[in-house]
Amino acid sequence: MTATRQERQHAGTVSLAVVRAMIDDATVHDYGPAHRDASAVLGIYGDPSSLEASRFDHAGVPVHIAPCVSALAVREALLTRDPDSWLVVITDRPEEDLGVGILAHLAGHKLRTPDPWAAVRQQFSAAGLETTLYADPSSRPLAHGLLLARPEAGWPPAPAGALTRDHALGSVARAWLDVPRRSLDSLGVLRWTASPGLNGRIAELRALAGDELTDATLAWVCASAGSAGTPLTHLLRRGEISDALPLGLVLGLLVEPGDSTAPGASAHLGRSTEEDGDTRHTRELALARLAHRWHGPAPSTASLRAFGDAATQVVADLLRERLTAADARELLHRADTLLGEVGAPALAERSEVLPGGLTARLHVVADHLRAATAGLATRHQTDPGSVPALVARHTQDIETAWAVTARHLLAAPERPGPADPRLAPMLAAVRLSRWLAHEEAAPDEGLASLALRQGTTDAWVDAAVNDAYEGVADPALAEALTSVLAVVEAMRDRHDAQFASALARATGDDEGTPDGYLTPPGGTDRVWLLEHLVRGGVVPLARATPTLLLVLDGMSTSVATEIVDDVLVRREGWEEALLPQAHVRATGLAVLPSLTEVSRASLLSGRLTTGQQGQEQSGYAAHVSALGLRSPQVFHKKPLDTSRPGFAVADDVALAIADTSHELVTCVLNTIDDALDRSDPAGTVWTADAVKHLRPLLDRALAAGRTVVLTADHGHVVERRRGRQQPSKDASSGRSRPADVAAGEGEVLVSGPRVLKHGGTAVLPFDERLRYGPLKAGYHGGASPAEVVVPVVVLVPGPDVPEGSGLRLAPPQAPRWWDVAPGEAATVQVEVTRRPSRPAKPQPQEDSLFDTAIVEAPAATRSTHEVRLGDAVVRSDAWAQQRGVSGRVALENEQVMAAVEALAAAPGTRLPLASLASVMALPATRAQGAVAQLQRLLNVEGYAVVRTDGPVVVLDVPLLREQFGIGG
Repeated sequence: MTATRQERQHAGTVSLAVVRAMIDDATVHDYGPAHRDASAVLGIYGDPSSLEASRFDHAGVPVHIAPCVSALAVREALLTRDPDSWLVVITDRPEEDLGVGILAHLAGHKLRTPDPWAAVRQQFSAAGLETTLYADPSSRPLAHGLLLARPEAGWPPAPAGALTRDHALGSVARAWLDVPRRSLDSLGVLRWTASPGLNGRIAELRALAGDELTDATLAWVCASAGSAGTPLTHLLRRGEISDALPLGLVLGLLVEPGDSTAPGASAHLGRSTEEDGDTRHTRELALARLAHRWHGPAPSTASLRAFGDAATQVVADLLRERLTAADARELLHRADTLLGEVGAPALAERSEVLPGGLTARLHVVADHLRAATAGLATRHQTDPGSVPALVARHTQDIETAWAVTARHLLAAPERPGPADPRLAPMLAAVRLSRWLAHEEAAPDEGLASLALRQGTTDAWVDAAVNDAYEGVADPALAEALTSVLAVVEAMRDRHDAQFASALARATGDDEGTPDGYLTPPGGTDRVWLLEHLVRGGVVPLARATPTLLLVLDGMSTSVATEIVDDVLVRREGWEEALLPQAHVRATGLAVLPSLTEVSRASLLSGRLTTGQQGQEQSGYAAHVSALGLRSPQVFHKKPLDTSRPGFAVADDVALAIADTSHELVTCVLNTIDDALDRSDPAGTVWTADAVKHLRPLLDRALAAGRTVVLTADHGHVVERRRGRQQPSKDASSGRSRPADVAAGEGEVLVSGPRVLKHGGTAVLPFDERLRYGPLKAGYHGGASPAEVVVPVVVLVPGPDVPEGSGLRLAPPQAPRWWDVAPGEAATVQVEVTRRPSRPAKPQPQEDSLFDTAIVEAPAATRSTHEVRLGDAVVRSDAWAQQRGVSGRVALENEQVMAAVEALAAAPGTRLPLASLASVMALPATRAQGAVAQLQRLLNVEGYAVVRTDGPVVVLDVPLLREQFGIGG
């Protein structure tokens, strides 16, 4: 009896997972219902109370579990068993009690003692087990968990036949927790914590396989994170894994950095790098408020720092990926919330990923913008010449603050997802501050010069104003925008008044009519009178290469900057070109008043006239035929809209474009002009897709190899809800009226052959805030440069201009301040040796006893004078040597000088590639090649005097001076 009790005490617990594993092993050894004449009874020596009688299917075969407390119970189970299913007998009776008769029915004629680790070893196809798996007496639940967690496809075989803890727990982590198969480090583990549904998967594993396996697997994952694993383990134990990355971001700000200045810290914001007592106290108090998360002693500072650094890197990577960017933004907002919960929101300014950090940096930019422009709108009225210098005092602070803002990951333009709505208005304000700081040369009072100013500079100013005017919700940023816009408005008002005066003089004198264009003094850039543009500019081009003329009704010069930039930045095959004799994008002057019925009719008819589409059709046909071109009719809105379902371009339009025997095809697009009545022209992002039909027409023209001319009949001004209405009984538009009442404030009287309303004499407002009719989204008809000056843009298909066209590829047309701040020219002191005149030889004296000595000439004196850095480079001996060893280089010395001086003067000696191309007068498509040539010339012996940092070119000025032997 005593022996029996001991034997029963040794009968261990049997789990369902062990049963399944033992069935699998027996099946492998040719037992079971599937094997004819083989036993399908599995006898297990174990505690019968550990499992209840049950039935289930395993691998498609029915299984009946029969707990048996006696030999009689075993006999009964054998008598009633189903021959087509497994019978699993679990008994604590020894084999001697069962007898040979019962054992003969069992697989292998014996009772099997369940060993979960043996079953685990079999499931992993291993010959042996690593001691760390089973050495702990409490390891049996781990083995049972591994058996329970076995996936349908089975566990992957153990490498080299030995099952290690890493392989076992790693297999569980990959099968149930979606841990990546690649080797793990702190970044990989933290990225895993952000995977969707992780908490659910952990709970599922815990419910299936138990706490022991789940906790062991999580500990194994955390161990792969190195130093960062300790705090991560605490979070996993508390079930707070979803807060791992947000908390890591917070810890990155709370833990004192290992060096004196953390990336993105106050030093980068132009503030002291020394941490004050209040900041230190805030950090320490916030860390104390997180103590409850650690389940005991807090992790070491090194662990928390590693955790913070890894979290920052992981979130940065998630932000850059399209599929994970939205999840990353949620994590960032959670981190901002946690930072507020621990009472440390002010520390967000140190972060280059948190939304609060971006807000703090934008506030610094706003502070400097307000300081730069405060009170200048009033001062501009009395002393406009002083404004640039006053703004320039703050330029360095503004640019430094904006550079810090631009480094924030949420400000990255290439980041997937919607852009922060504050960035575009604030960038526009920074650009406008650069323009305000630019020392403007005294403008020529002629109309050509002022029209070119509108086309080459003020068009971008107007575009920036539209962006800034959209505003932001943050009051501090909004105040800065208001301050900048007030000064810009004062300066633009002065420009508008200057232009209106010149327009009135030129119109009265009928300037430009003999040639069809005006040119500035000493210049060759033409400002076309719009009625002469087809004859003088478009038709000569069409004779040389098939051309598509697109008239975008109402397109201002500022809208053109956006549309053309969109077309070019897509890199679909279009390049901008300049007309013969042009150095910048061409412009035209609308016929007055700047209305569609006046100016478009005159443009298409080639003479001063008024009319609607019918007159435009007949006038265009007569005009083009007289010039000897074969051209179809003008395609207006209706024929452009008449297309078959699924076709973006109407058949007759597509055929005309494809048939290059038609030298000139002309289409009129009305989207922009229509927006002035019922849309928001300032708030619209003007792209090629935003103008109906423009994108498919460009695609057809590209396929046909046609050059494209984009122009307009007039521009427009935008209603900003700050204007005033001045009723006029016989006004011809909201911006033109008869001269029955003398021109008042903001108005100008125009008279001459190019005024086709009101008997040749009209009053037109140049103040964009003045109107004569009802409120609309925008207006045209007035005398402001935004209404009168129209863009003339030439786009060529392919990387070069058509042969014989007289065109040349255009450099980027945006003014330099659009991308970089104005800076002082870089100069150096170079030595100048001055040789004294040779002294006269003294005359011998008769009384002298000795020959008179020749007096030694004094040493040559040395002095220095200041030269520009680029000039000093190309005059150096090292430059001559570099030219000799660099082989064939297309860059001229003047282009190299311009590039060096622009880079040296730029903030941080860094320039965007497009800006450098503009400086060197090269098209953007050749900028990369030009930089490569610049590196061949300046990188002496391979030293990186010039290098690239993504889309930015960087100049190392000290190294340049050293390599080329240039003084300071």
